[in-house]
Amino acid sequence: MRSQSTQVLLVDSNAEDEQLIREELALVRGSFDITVTTTLEAALERVTEGGIDVIVLDLVLPDCQGITSFLRLYPQAGDTPIIVLVGQADEDLGIHSIEKGAVDYLIKQQVVCTLLERAVRYATDRTHTLKALQASEAKFRELFENVSTGVFQSSPDGRILSANPAMVRLLGYESEEDLFGLDIASDIFMYKEDRDNWLRAIDKEGEIRSAELILRRADGRKMVAMENAHAVLDQTGKVMYYEGTITDITEAYELSKQLSYEASHDALTGLINRREFELRLERLLDTAQSDRLEHAVCYLDLDQFKVINDSCGHVAGDELLRQLGNCLLEKVRKVDTLARLGGDEFGVLLQHCSVEDATAVARELLRAVQDFQFVWANNTFTVGASIGLVPIDNNFQRITDVLGAADAACYAAKDHGRNRLHIYQEDDEEVARRHGEKQWVARVKHALTEDRFFLDVQPIIGVARSERPQRLYEILVRMQDEQGNIVPPGAFLPAVERYNLATRLDLWVIGKTLDWMSANPEQIEDIARFFINLSADTLSEVSSADAICKLLMAHDLPAHKICFEITEAAAIANLSRSNQLIKKLRNRGCKFSLDDFGTGLSSFAYLKALPVDYLKIDGLYVRDIANDPIDYEVVRAINDVGHVMGKEIIAEAVESDQVLAKLEGIGVDYAQGFALGRPRTIDDLASVEFQIFEGGAA
Repeated sequence: MRSQSTQVLLVDSNAEDEQLIREELALVRGSFDITVTTTLEAALERVTEGGIDVIVLDLVLPDCQGITSFLRLYPQAGDTPIIVLVGQADEDLGIHSIEKGAVDYLIKQQVVCTLLERAVRYATDRTHTLKALQASEAKFRELFENVSTGVFQSSPDGRILSANPAMVRLLGYESEEDLFGLDIASDIFMYKEDRDNWLRAIDKEGEIRSAELILRRADGRKMVAMENAHAVLDQTGKVMYYEGTITDITEAYELSKQLSYEASHDALTGLINRREFELRLERLLDTAQSDRLEHAVCYLDLDQFKVINDSCGHVAGDELLRQLGNCLLEKVRKVDTLARLGGDEFGVLLQHCSVEDATAVARELLRAVQDFQFVWANNTFTVGASIGLVPIDNNFQRITDVLGAADAACYAAKDHGRNRLHIYQEDDEEVARRHGEKQWVARVKHALTEDRFFLDVQPIIGVARSERPQRLYEILVRMQDEQGNIVPPGAFLPAVERYNLATRLDLWVIGKTLDWMSANPEQIEDIARFFINLSADTLSEVSSADAICKLLMAHDLPAHKICFEITEAAAIANLSRSNQLIKKLRNRGCKFSLDDFGTGLSSFAYLKALPVDYLKIDGLYVRDIANDPIDYEVVRAINDVGHVMGKEIIAEAVESDQVLAKLEGIGVDYAQGFALGRPRTIDDLASVEFQIFEGGAA
């Protein structure tokens, strides 16, 4: 039997956006029927007709702009969830929309099938959950109205005067006479103070309406009851007795409590979840602004957690997070909030806490993680942690500012060596380091202007013996300083990437490589392919593909001899834009390689979404496969899956013949590293033949 299609209303006047949504939904499991309206007025008319499961709303429409578009549609949508589309620069609008009732937002430049599926599934699942809760509440109301209700009369001194059979049954006794000897305060109320509050309320108001009471049954078990009662007075206004009804709502009460718990707690660890954490943080921000109270936030990210996930599986990783969560919970104060924010990240809200006290708590958390030992399958593992600490004061206006500062402080701790704490300040060493990077920006610009960059190449060698192995080379960019000395790439590339010079440098490298190929036609006949790295900025820049195509057309060279290398992290940062660039350049004949494969959290999942020809296994796993059985199995698994998907496999960081022999046994296609050839200037290709591996290292 065919499942019913999910009805999607897309409110968007941009034809390209519509095409992208249709293409990406086509890749998602399940069936989707898409209705498109290009104006808000048309959307409002369609919503009134009903039958829509989820709405995808662009906030920029011909007849309405910004958050107003959402605010006008939201009341008319009723229970239908709304996912908002925003531009890269308008992410704050997406956050604001969620605060006003949207279930999610998507950045247009990052819309891919996996993210779109997650958003749509979450929206529809959330709607089903709300409807289930509403149904549960309706069931409770029906139960309250129709169930046999206990009816009683009681004396002012707390004795039962009369009770119907339902009352007797609810309290777990055999007969009405069993109730006459009971003291209501001690025998029927679970907590005596509740009886005192009950008496004060009925004496003041004369009645009790829909009060939730915790009562004790005859066997000692708890019963949650809904009570309505009033005082019966004599002619002088003195209380003669009380009479009322009780209804057993224990089941509905426990269900409501469970739903409330699940909405605010992480299912894996039982800790507070990110949603509840952010709500509590927002309340702390308000008190910091209004009452000038001291609070702090700790952002904790585990180091080496991925090693356990990769080597022992996600079941082991989940168990580690559960155990470590309990360990951390013992180290925070009772007034503080420990939350799992996602993955291997934890957050701590420290209320009414000075910077000095917060620092002491954070250091105690670090020690707890360092001392923690995780045992799995007779193996003992240790993990580390990096913590960013942010004092909350009136300099912060929004929770996104606080979390951004905490994240930056955490990664500063990682940059400084991991297993340490970094306290966020407006001006600290991290700021000074970034100032140093800005100085590098000026030097890089001067080097480009003065043509002080040059190209090296490193061979990529076929692992299997061959009479005529393919000649592949990776292009490596190098820089000379003002005195002619070679500058290590690690010194200038971080500044290039951080301060938006990466695309300019990428295009320089591509242009210089094509210039060399044009000047050396005889040499390129024997060279199968040059591998050229593309940065994250180039992948996300709209004009990059056209600029590269322009360079290729200007040189009129065989495009199949160019293979562009992209890192996994850069590609998934803007997956839709990356795929657009890859598609355009592949149509011209260029090849693509996924570099540093295996370092991401979802490598194999994203591999299906990236049409690449080669996989480069990260050197982290390759370097020690002759000695480390775990690294060996990781490389073998990547090689097997890559071959099944039709990719050619390249192993990086091959530094010994022993590693090369292991790679040959696994069946890896190519290898790259010092054991096969060190980088040399590209001009050597025209004058000196690089030694190609034919039974020995280059």
